[in-house]
Amino acid sequence: MRHQISDRPDASLVRAVVSGEPEAFNVLVRRWERKIYSYLVYLTGRSEDAFDMCQEVFIASYRNLPRLKDPEKFRPWLFRIAHNTAHSHTREARHEQASIEQLAPAADPPAVRVGDHGPWEPGELRILVERALAELPVEQREAIVLKFYQGFKLAEIAEIQGCPLSTAKTRVYSAFEQLKKFIEA
Repeated sequence: MRHQISDRPDASLVRAVVSGEPEAFNVLVRRWERKIYSYLVYLTGRSEDAFDMCQEVFIASYRNLPRLKDPEKFRPWLFRIAHNTAHSHTREARHEQASIEQLAPAADPPAVRVGDHGPWEPGELRILVERALAELPVEQREAIVLKFYQGFKLAEIAEIQGCPLSTAKTRVYSAFEQLKKFIEA
């Protein structure tokens, strides 16, 4: 029984695109566009620019797909392109880091409270985590987003960030400790 194109794994779709099936790339875009967009928002703090950057990422990935040596590594390769795109835009715009005001929700969040019923409300905790993330240096924030929001392994994070594995580990663990301290405070 033949599988639909949308059921195929990324590596199979990559091979199909390189072999001349452009519709396979549309499947990859649909599969990854939300995660790439979300990653770009967290990385840059500029949701209004993330959409345009996301389009650039997929255009660049389509053009460079024949150069991808290992189709099994499509996901970290795609995120590396997103990483490079975001850093390029950041340099061009001369923004060093997103401030807490750029990442915080527009309205004043409700006070975080621990009631008789135990832990924070999910929305309150989400706001607290987002504010804590905004306080991190950009490299650490990116590492946390890649690890906990996107599910990458440390070796893949190092590849995406273009740093040694030891640096990726340090970024994740240091950021995690800083987040913990911020949330506990």
